[in-house]
Amino acid sequence: MSLRRALDELAVDESELAAEELAAECSRPGCTRIANLQVRSQASVTGTVHSIAVLPAGRAPELRIELFDGTGILDVVWLGRREIAGIRPGAYLTLTGRVTLVDGRPTIFNPGYQMLPSHV
Repeated sequence: MSLRRALDELAVDESELAAEELAAECSRPGCTRIANLQVRSQASVTGTVHSIAVLPAGRAPELRIELFDGTGILDVVWLGRREIAGIRPGAYLTLTGRVTLVDGRPTIFNPGYQMLPSHV
């Protein structure tokens, strides 16, 4: 290994390493990486729940999460739900649904989901 390569590897941000590791773990057979999603296509995506948001009580029930797979973030929205047991930040899951574009971000509404054992 050259000295230049060793220095480059040391300079890599920890978050970049974690994202690369997660991307490798989330590349399951039959799943598409978030960076490769195509609008209007049916897709399955595996990743971890990066964040979760619930609309205030005065509005129609809606659960929103951001799913991260190391290559990008996918917005996921369940209409008519305020919570789903087991879906929390850090949860590891596979989602299946049709990809749309909302405010320039890939989004899936009301996907099917499968909870997976922790990947760590």
